[in-house]
Amino acid sequence: MKATYYDILGVSPAASNDIIHAAYRALMLKDKKHPDLGGDPEEAKAINEAYSVLKDAEKRTKYDSRIGKTSFWKFWERAAPQTNERRRAVRTAGSSTVSFCMNHDTRWNVARVKDYSVIGCRIVSHEPVKKNESVVISCTNTASAVVHGKVRWVRMYCPSIFERVYEAGIEFDQPIHDIAQRLSI
Repeated sequence: MKATYYDILGVSPAASNDIIHAAYRALMLKDKKHPDLGGDPEEAKAINEAYSVLKDAEKRTKYDSRIGKTSFWKFWERAAPQTNERRRAVRTAGSSTVSFCMNHDTRWNVARVKDYSVIGCRIVSHEPVKKNESVVISCTNTASAVVHGKVRWVRMYCPSIFERVYEAGIEFDQPIHDIAQRLSI
């Protein structure tokens, strides 16, 4: 079976343009695949062709429809977050610190808000978070009321051997139209 452009660049089919660009640069410069750095010209030609198709949204869509959905592709659709997914509300990047408490717990934990909308937010914390648990969020702005919500999804990743980081999507119990002011962003 012939390698796909995704295989050539070593990226997933769900990869963003930034990741595709970084993979291309890494191959050409770090891995010295560029002919001027001693790489094979034919291999560099294949890398350039893959990059030129995958960086252009229109060409990429045509290419994806041409190669079809392989089992590898289907795996990445499930495993990787979709970059162009439809959202129920516009999300805004954030970086404020909040405190949160799970309903079953009495401890308050610290988290950082990565992004937010009127219907929810995405937080990152070193404390474990469980899916479908009710949560109370207290913003750093002490004048604002607490926010009640429910954890809809959780991801855990390990930036180092000794560290675990939990990322969670919180859906608010009701829309909060002044969330930007509450987060003091």
